[in-house]
Amino acid sequence: ILEVGDGTIEMEKVFNDYTLDIAWKQILGLDLREEEVPQFHKAVADWTGGILNPMLLLPFRIPGLMKFSKIGRARTYLTSKVEEKLAKLERDGPDNSTLSKLYFATDDDDGTTRLTQAQVTHNALFLIFAGSETSSSTLTCVSLLLGLHPKVWKRVQEEQRELCSEDGEGLTRKRLDKCTYLDSVVKETLRMHPVETFELRRAAKTLVVDGKQVPEGWLALGNIKETHRRDPAVYREDGSHMDDRKGFEPNRWLEESARPSVWMPFGDGPRRCIGERLAMTEMKVFLAMLARKVDYELVANDEEIAWKTNTVMARPSDGVEVRARVAVA
Repeated sequence: ILEVGDGTIEMEKVFNDYTLDIAWKQILGLDLREEEVPQFHKAVADWTGGILNPMLLLPFRIPGLMKFSKIGRARTYLTSKVEEKLAKLERDGPDNSTLSKLYFATDDDDGTTRLTQAQVTHNALFLIFAGSETSSSTLTCVSLLLGLHPKVWKRVQEEQRELCSEDGEGLTRKRLDKCTYLDSVVKETLRMHPVETFELRRAAKTLVVDGKQVPEGWLALGNIKETHRRDPAVYREDGSHMDDRKGFEPNRWLEESARPSVWMPFGDGPRRCIGERLAMTEMKVFLAMLARKVDYELVANDEEIAWKTNTVMARPSDGVEVRARVAVA
């Protein structure tokens, strides 16, 4: 980030590279050659970029058509990488990757039942999505909101300076758990900018919601962002509680009485996102290190925020262009 000197940098690109590198290094545990990394990045971008397009889901149902779509070719490439890694794990034994833990995990009840290779592959692809696309989008929004609210950014930096003075420069899980204000910044961002899609569930019994009957067995779609918007604990009639300039209040997470009554950016229930812990950890690690080393300001601070369309999560159109400099204590 600091290598651009007096120039500007697009934070979205920085976060994309960061989360994609985590995807192939930690999630899958691949040993990619330098010239292979751009191909992996492109495959993930092509695959996640087409997830919301129903026409592009057709090749998944008709395997013979996979080669005719960009998203199909991308998924085939990623699946092949997962399968190659699984073959290596079977041959050489477990390693420290997330994929290894999935592959060798056993059922708590009998201690022997394991996921099938197909189940491991599907979960691995989902973790790539959760650990790259959603984390990158959230980090991009965090950088926008912190740029719009420099006092909040200063407080994030102060928390990191205090942590370093007490515990040193290392950033372990225990030390990351002490970053309560940083955690509140990420949670507030996810309250305002969760996934732009919905939760799909089947009614286990007949329900009546706001006077409308949902029969047993029917599918119900839950809109996550709308649920956050209507939360009575934070709701404002003018909608300012969801406004990037007026509604961003990380302090609300520091007191139990002020917290939102609902927060479900990772879903809820038994199908809650399995990548939640990974996503929160990688986001907080990056932001903690950024706060220790970098100060920045938005290039387009006074302009109306424009947003990209056809994305799983909110992404500013300009990718959050900033001017960065070395942080001064």
